[in-house]
Amino acid sequence: MFSSRRADWLGLFSGLSLLAGIVLVVVELILYSRTFGTLAPGLSLGGVPVGGLTDAQARQQLTTAYRVPVELRYLNSPIVLDPTTVAFEVNGNSMLAEAGQYRSSQGFWNGFWDYLWLKPGQVNDVQLKFTYSADKLRAFLQEVASRYDQPGNAPEARVGSLGFVAGTPGHKLDVEAALKAIDPVLRAPTGRTLDLPVVEQKAIRPSFDTLADLLRQDLYQFQFTGTLSLYLADLQSGNELALDMADGQPVAGPIAYSGMSTIKIPIMTAFFSQRDGPLSEGEKLLLNRSIDESQNTATDGLLTLIGGGVTIDAGQKYGFEGSRRVTATMERLGLPNTYIAGLLDVFGAVTSPRATPANSRTDINTQPDPYNQTTAEDMGSLLVMIENCSRNGGALLAAFPGQFTADECRTMIDLLTNNKVGAIFVTGGTPQGVVAHKHGWDKLPLTNVADAALVFSPGGKYALTIYVHRSDTMAFDDANRLIISLARAIFNYFNPQTASSQ
Repeated sequence: MFSSRRADWLGLFSGLSLLAGIVLVVVELILYSRTFGTLAPGLSLGGVPVGGLTDAQARQQLTTAYRVPVELRYLNSPIVLDPTTVAFEVNGNSMLAEAGQYRSSQGFWNGFWDYLWLKPGQVNDVQLKFTYSADKLRAFLQEVASRYDQPGNAPEARVGSLGFVAGTPGHKLDVEAALKAIDPVLRAPTGRTLDLPVVEQKAIRPSFDTLADLLRQDLYQFQFTGTLSLYLADLQSGNELALDMADGQPVAGPIAYSGMSTIKIPIMTAFFSQRDGPLSEGEKLLLNRSIDESQNTATDGLLTLIGGGVTIDAGQKYGFEGSRRVTATMERLGLPNTYIAGLLDVFGAVTSPRATPANSRTDINTQPDPYNQTTAEDMGSLLVMIENCSRNGGALLAAFPGQFTADECRTMIDLLTNNKVGAIFVTGGTPQGVVAHKHGWDKLPLTNVADAALVFSPGGKYALTIYVHRSDTMAFDDANRLIISLARAIFNYFNPQTASSQ
């Protein structure tokens, strides 16, 4: 009797338990079926968590996250970038369509099983899909730059001290760098702040244009009414300045001048292009007397050797051939306004004058020596070539492969450096450093003076040539003071600290 009742109770309990289990499964199934219509647990769209949300809820949460303005900071100034300003839009539909694959790939019953056993959902992130206008972002940044940039002021010429009024520092937005930096911030749902890349502009150095203004003002101070040409080349940056003045007014160059003794630089260059090996004692003597002592007789001896003569007195025909080869060397180097047509120390030992672009102009005529001419640009360019060659590069080596060596070019610079003439011309305007130069002037009454130099100063290396002409003659001291003043202004440009301490 007892066993029968126990069996009835067990059966009833089992039935109730089964019923309860079925009810529980049905309840869980109903609950899961509701969640199966939402996005998978652990899912995020573009870094925004959307697991368990409906498509509509996820779309709203995604949109809200990416509508948060980006905070930009220009130094200490905050700037708000509303994403709509750059037409930023999230493609939620495309992202939700991709998110659906994580739900369908698992299947209903597999998902229900994991749900029953409380297994965590797989963490997945759908990559952000978006668009925005780079042009509108650039326009926004340019507007920011126009409001917040404070460019430094450029230096100004100060003729009283042959120097410059210092420029002031500033800052400027780097728009290109900002475009790249903002892009990842726009596509991030959090941490939407950015320090804009701002370039600090330190004290601005004067430009060659500012230097040219100083040189023109200096010439006005001297009330110089003749013709002057100045060529300057920065041997480190390669920047060039060509200044030509006639009767106090800027004019276009080049202008032809008498070569005077500065023609000995092209003659020396052509000599080294004709020979190989160590210099003989006789050749050293000729070069020293030509450059250092400026002897025309020694220079004619070089022309004879250049022309193929065995000795320096081999005859005028070799000297004439030497002058032709010097001119041809200059043409090959792209210096068409520089030539020598004869000998320097033999009266009447000349050949035919030459027409050049510089001496063919009709608006300016310095009445240059018809047999010995150059321009400030030609002579300065030749000095640049020699200096480049001394460092095993440049046009000399390119135009005459195998005919020049760095050692030969250093020898030429040494010869020019040994030309000690005291504190006149470019040397007089260069208080520190080394000046390698060849100067020149014509016989009295003085109408032409010139100096062609390589300057190695503490603050920079440069080539400087200055040619001056006056048809009504000029005092040597006046011409000397003028060239010294111009050279000092240029020295101060390259050596501002030295200049300020003077």
